[in-house]
Amino acid sequence: MAGRRSQSMIRDDHNKSEPTHSTNAQPPRPESGGPRSQPLPLIGIAGTRGKSTVAWMLTSIFEAAGKPSAAWLSSGVYVDGDRQLGELGPWSRVVLAARHGEIDFAIQEMDATTVVGAGLPENSYPLAVLTTLCGNNEACLLTEETEMVRRALDAVVGSVRGDGRIIVNADDYDVAALGTESSREGIFYALNRENPILQRHLENDGHGGWIDTQRIMYGTSQAAIPVIAINDIPATLDGTILFQSRNALAAVCAAMALGISVKAVSDGLRSYQPLPDRQPGASNIIRYNQATILIDAPREIGSLRMLARGIRHTPHRRTIVVTGGFPGLPDDEVPEAGRLLGGLAGIVLLHSENTSDARMELIHQGIAAATVPPIVLRVVDEAHAIDHLLNSIAPNDAALVIVDDPAIALGHLWPAPRISVTSRRFRQSVVGSIPT
Repeated sequence: MAGRRSQSMIRDDHNKSEPTHSTNAQPPRPESGGPRSQPLPLIGIAGTRGKSTVAWMLTSIFEAAGKPSAAWLSSGVYVDGDRQLGELGPWSRVVLAARHGEIDFAIQEMDATTVVGAGLPENSYPLAVLTTLCGNNEACLLTEETEMVRRALDAVVGSVRGDGRIIVNADDYDVAALGTESSREGIFYALNRENPILQRHLENDGHGGWIDTQRIMYGTSQAAIPVIAINDIPATLDGTILFQSRNALAAVCAAMALGISVKAVSDGLRSYQPLPDRQPGASNIIRYNQATILIDAPREIGSLRMLARGIRHTPHRRTIVVTGGFPGLPDDEVPEAGRLLGGLAGIVLLHSENTSDARMELIHQGIAAATVPPIVLRVVDEAHAIDHLLNSIAPNDAALVIVDDPAIALGHLWPAPRISVTSRRFRQSVVGSIPT
């Protein structure tokens, strides 16, 4: 295992003395060699969206606080941000290191299928974070996938120690219900302090997090402190991408519950970036040719609305959109997706190599329904569409790239290559324009 701050766990060197922590959620390290006598410092993160982002935000915060950490995420096992070879072997060594006090925090991204199939040990996690279920979308609640996630959330809540804490998204009412019904201490967060669930929680002397005058606040109804200005978090695109602001709230509440200082929380969120090699297609922000390019792969229409809002509220000269057939969205949401992007962009670069003709027709209808329809250019495939974008984008432009395949898209975009505007590839990439 190659963690920079955790090498001694494979050297079996435990002779140094360590300071203890003052919070109940984080047990103290042993003063001498040998395993902990208190619970392992495990943090479980569960939900349909935002898990990896919250985990990476916490990792950045722990680094700013000087706390060694590890994480088992969908993309692999990391120690102090370094990717390890394999998963089960490295994670077993992480647990051993945590047991001997060499790792302060170990984060687990909870996969719903695995949690439901294998179960979780009860009364073992000091802290769990519940992100989202359906975002109050009733149609989403009826799907088999959602039922699986709901059962996993129940299992995660049951795995939290009786003296542990649950970080709960009060903006998702189904998630909030799990936190409200649990006997564990809940810390609720919401974008607005007027959220009725958060308000009631605060009135009952509970702790929570919210945004007030563009600042993340944390505390109780009687005593709350500002943690960081939301536009100081690069991942939020100056506070315009609301789901990233909500992820930041979850990370703030978790970190504060674990006894991390306000300065470390603020420094960690300022330095966090959703890097394409760690979180491909997860609201990656790339600066190219003095322009802003936002890359995402939304799986529901609410996320696409927030992305469009983020681009719309970002100061820019012109908007360019690259999209295929929205592979993450159900058919009935495709026309609305087309309308959203049609109302956003001056130019839409549309490719259809992985999309049926019927689905493309729905996209065209949606784009045409925009109040002022954009120029639509049909492009051979995703790679050529991105080449066209890089050749076309100018200083102060903003671009939104809805990716079919994050690996292909980011291979072109990060780091962005230099492409001559006179190149043969560019001149052949556009196969026609579509009147709307």
